Amino acid sequence: AQSRRARPRKSKWLMLHCLQRIGFQGNHCQRLQSATTTQFLNASKYSSSITSQISSSKMGVFFSKPAETTENDGPSSSSTTTTQPTNDTGPKQEGETKVEEKKISKNQLKRQRKWEQAMAIKRRRKEQERNIRIAQAKADGRDIEKERETQEQNRKEGKGWAKRDVKWKQFFEKNSSKYGICLDCSFEDVMQKKEINSLASQIRYCYAANKKAKHPVNVKATSISGTTLERLENVSGFDSWKNKAFDCTPDDLLEAYENDKSKLVYLTSDSDNVLEKLEDDKVYIIGGIVDRNRLKRAAINRAEELGIATASLPISDYLNMVTTKVLTCNHVFEILLKYRDHNNNWKDAFLDVLPNRKDAKEKDSK
Repeated sequence: AQSRRARPRKSKWLMLHCLQRIGFQGNHCQRLQSATTTQFLNASKYSSSITSQISSSKMGVFFSKPAETTENDGPSSSSTTTTQPTNDTGPKQEGETKVEEKKISKNQLKRQRKWEQAMAIKRRRKEQERNIRIAQAKADGRDIEKERETQEQNRKEGKGWAKRDVKWKQFFEKNSSKYGICLDCSFEDVMQKKEINSLASQIRYCYAANKKAKHPVNVKATSISGTTLERLENVSGFDSWKNKAFDCTPDDLLEAYENDKSKLVYLTSDSDNVLEKLEDDKVYIIGGIVDRNRLKRAAINRAEELGIATASLPISDYLNMVTTKVLTCNHVFEILLKYRDHNNNWKDAFLDVLPNRKDAKEKDSK
């Protein structure tokens, strides 16, 4: 009778069988194969049937080493090679499972149909408005086709932009504020790459805000060079910014204003001088710094080196703020614009511009 200790474990055979089926080849699999085969050979002393199982073709498929066949060798159970699975990237055979596509839920289908219906209604409404405009133009005796041709020709020749520039200049002469604003962008050497990208975006916001303002101002961005200039040059229409009273120059701050320090005021929150009102003959300088609170007193140190007067916005006189009073360049720029829009009212200008994250509240309110 076969002893219990010499009897091979079925779990090892099953584990090795599964590993071979999935194509696993490693040291663990080889050790498991040799150990399991040794157990069968030891068990053959007590049972001849186990020895016949090792030499059978069924066990040889999984545990016998691949034998090299020659022309004289005939088919035998000991020369049966192990069939290893291959990474077949060709078409799937019949019977193989196919990956099912992700199904859309009923709620997603409802939302998609609702969105498609809304888009169809929107397109239909635009088409109706277009037909109404065309019918009204024909009733007025206008030649629609000729106007379209003229418009396309003006677009190619750039005459459309020229007309808009002339119209904006006329508006600027009538409604512009007398004071000026300067963006000092001389801090690029001490800023990181992502901070320079943020500064370029804030300059774009300043340009857009000035172009749409009720009372635009003359703006000059000094020391524009390096990465900041590269980011701005990627903006479509950057070359025509000067037509909207927004001049970007590589000159230094004092060179841009011909060393006239008497009309320059550097705005910084570190200054002890509070700005009470905006004077028409002054140019208010905003430090082009995006430092994430790394560069302490950078703006006021530069102003003191150049010998320029400094001032801070009167935020504490009108508002209670829990957060820091340091603002971004475009926020300070918009506050200076809104000051004239709100009839020289600082409080309304602050409340109109400051974001909700500042949690600014009026001092009089409880």
